[in-house]
Amino acid sequence: MSREKKGAAAAADDPLATPVMRQYLELKRGLDDAILLFRMGDFYELFLEDAERAAPIMDVALTRRQSSIPMCGVPYHSVETYVQRLIAAGCKVAIAEQQPDPENPRLMQRRLQRVITAGTLVEEGLLASSANNYLMAFAVAGDNLGLALADVSTGDFFASAVACGQGPASDDTAPRSGEMLLATALRDWISQYAPREILSPSDRLQLRTLAAPEGRAIWQPMEPWKASPSEGLRQLETRYAVRARGLGFEDPASPALGALSLILHYVRTNFPGQTLFLQAPAFREGPGACLRLDEQTIRHLELTENQQDGGPQRTLFSTLDRCKTPVGKRALRAAILAPFRNIAEIQARANRVEQLLGNDGLRSALSAALDGVQDLERALARQAAGRGAPRDFVIARQAIVAAQSIAAATAGAGGGWLEVTASIATLAEDLQRIVVDSPPAVFGGGALVRDGVDAELDRARQAQQQGGQWILDFEERERKRSGLNALRVKYNRVYGYFIEISKGQAKDAPQDYTRKQTLTGYERFSNDELAEMEATLLGAEERIQLAEERIAGELSHRLLAESGALKQLMQALGETDLRLALAEVAARGDWQRPQCVASGAACLEIDDGRHPVVEEHLPRGDLFTPNSVRLLAAERSFAVLTGPNMAGKSTYIRQIALIQLLAQMGSYVPAQNCRLSLCDRIFTRIGAGDNLTRGESTFFVEMLETARILNQCSSQSLVIMDEVGRGTSTYDGMSIAWAIVERLSDPEGPLPLTLFATHYHELTALGEREKVINLTMDVQERDGRVLFLHRVREGAADRSYGIHVARLAGMPEAVLRRAEEKLIELERELDRSRQQEAEQHSSRRGRTRRAADGNQSSLFS
Repeated sequence: MSREKKGAAAAADDPLATPVMRQYLELKRGLDDAILLFRMGDFYELFLEDAERAAPIMDVALTRRQSSIPMCGVPYHSVETYVQRLIAAGCKVAIAEQQPDPENPRLMQRRLQRVITAGTLVEEGLLASSANNYLMAFAVAGDNLGLALADVSTGDFFASAVACGQGPASDDTAPRSGEMLLATALRDWISQYAPREILSPSDRLQLRTLAAPEGRAIWQPMEPWKASPSEGLRQLETRYAVRARGLGFEDPASPALGALSLILHYVRTNFPGQTLFLQAPAFREGPGACLRLDEQTIRHLELTENQQDGGPQRTLFSTLDRCKTPVGKRALRAAILAPFRNIAEIQARANRVEQLLGNDGLRSALSAALDGVQDLERALARQAAGRGAPRDFVIARQAIVAAQSIAAATAGAGGGWLEVTASIATLAEDLQRIVVDSPPAVFGGGALVRDGVDAELDRARQAQQQGGQWILDFEERERKRSGLNALRVKYNRVYGYFIEISKGQAKDAPQDYTRKQTLTGYERFSNDELAEMEATLLGAEERIQLAEERIAGELSHRLLAESGALKQLMQALGETDLRLALAEVAARGDWQRPQCVASGAACLEIDDGRHPVVEEHLPRGDLFTPNSVRLLAAERSFAVLTGPNMAGKSTYIRQIALIQLLAQMGSYVPAQNCRLSLCDRIFTRIGAGDNLTRGESTFFVEMLETARILNQCSSQSLVIMDEVGRGTSTYDGMSIAWAIVERLSDPEGPLPLTLFATHYHELTALGEREKVINLTMDVQERDGRVLFLHRVREGAADRSYGIHVARLAGMPEAVLRRAEEKLIELERELDRSRQQEAEQHSSRRGRTRRAADGNQSSLFS
């Protein structure tokens, strides 16, 4: 019995026993929780639990195979749309493609091509162009945290290690303080790099609760042995054929090696049988290599996401984003989240921005060159993953041509912007010569290779294009030769091309005709010329496909052979795009170059500084009120800022932090003059909010953030604090705020540069301390009306104007009148209380003085 008949007989008894379902179940066994898309002809089919789980997510109909097996399907040409829905729902998606069975070409085998997860995307339609798509892994060794990040879509791969310290255990139910420190460090990395997926040793999954319980990343547990440094060392040196020390991994026991091991294992599993474009991982220095920004600082300053809806609008990124290329946008995001601490790097970028600001023609030339640059980094990754498209070759050609234009334009501007090697230039020439200007979206969807490139391809195309005429000419010749005017040349899919002659004329057929088929009224023939023509015509399409596949494979091989140089070229283009964006923003906003001080005592001197984001979004015609600041470690390192709500305190302290960050990015800043020292960290404590998923109340969050600042700041830090102590009772909060001011302004302490905005006017009394100054928001009262001037001046506020702000918000007038009455009453009670306290204090001092006099008298009598 044939395989098909056996399969049909088995299916009658068990629908899961058919050849197709056996293939499906065999593949499914090794995929754990992944949803399997099983290619069958022009559709990807899903069966059993996968179909029931995926159908509502993909919004497709759930049906049944052979009346019992749940199934659904999606067209192969639109599969990315459905994969995107599954990935967004947190699913893994496995893709099984079909190929002929070597034992029986009439049957199809399916082979697992890849497993798609949120952190391993290479498909263009599933990725955001302006941000990296990071896969993160971590490993722990004692009190050290190892981290690795890979962007499979661009090839970026690096690792680092953080020493977190280890606190003593408290009790059996509370997490150890060491765990909290590990979680805090992990949370900062998650905030900075926003990974889509996090790989964790299965014995460390509890860190998820502490580090990112509400995060958008998907956590994947992996076997702990895969996170060992020794396994990472083996993986690294085997895969990349280099010594680990050559990549910066000096410590063979570093948990960073364990973290990168998890990534290498995971990527190999998700791309079976493929050599992925993932560059050799570099070891990056720890947190001290750049200006550190923790989770709360990134959030409070709204660097890449706003606090209203988490979107990119009204952020520093959106304000600076004048980039023309995806790689430039990613470079900008990285520059914002990891500003320089090295003065040479800061000056190098600022020098290039200055060159562009002084040369409108150069700016225009670079802008024009960058206009056509697409995402070559991700095109290379697609090629390496076997997911390439014909347009990838055009993307490569355009990027190289743009780089050549930029190199030529900048040659007279000091050079050194980027370099195009001879081999890459040759590659661009060959791509121009071989690939058509507008290739199809997919292979086989149209011509990829130009005419005249390959003789075999040209012949096949000629046959395909002129085959119809060849047949007509042959038919005419045969009619004349045979004298049979009713002779016809026809074609069908079963018998191919044939000469058709009526029964009555068949006896007069030429001697070289061979009978092919006999019908009721006709005879069908062929001859050697028609057979040769048939072979040429029917094989033309296949030969075209094979020739284009061969040439595309050769081009893909050349791209991947140059991938290292092309990657460097794209990074240079991204940096050029970033510099151009910074220059455009500076030119439009009249920004100035800051003076960065690399050594000596900390300083922060800004004349007429402005908030870059607020200024950009002011209503048309409104002007931003600039403000200045002068903080010096030696004289005045701590500023207490008082003033009413809505007067601009939060805007003021945020703009100072943003100016510091911009300066260390190598950018110009929104100020008339700026001189500042380099920070190691920017700390912020702004706003109020709980974190219910971590079990933390509003006040507890405030105290956690404040404690972190007090424990981690240094003399090179910038600290921005707003309304500390407002989450508890007045005297509790004021006492805490008072103690914080004393700690951060203590000459014997770390003494960071600090701006401390508060409603506790009592804190202005601390202005008498050596390092503390008072600043206030200027307010004018006219005819019972209050005017906020949004100006900062030295001095202290004596009122909060809260009732005035309530009136602006539309509070009912009756409530406002009662509030004013109650305010007068409370202020009188407070005055009486202060008077009584002063009298009691005076009385105590008198008793103490009399007692002292009596003691002296008896002592010296």
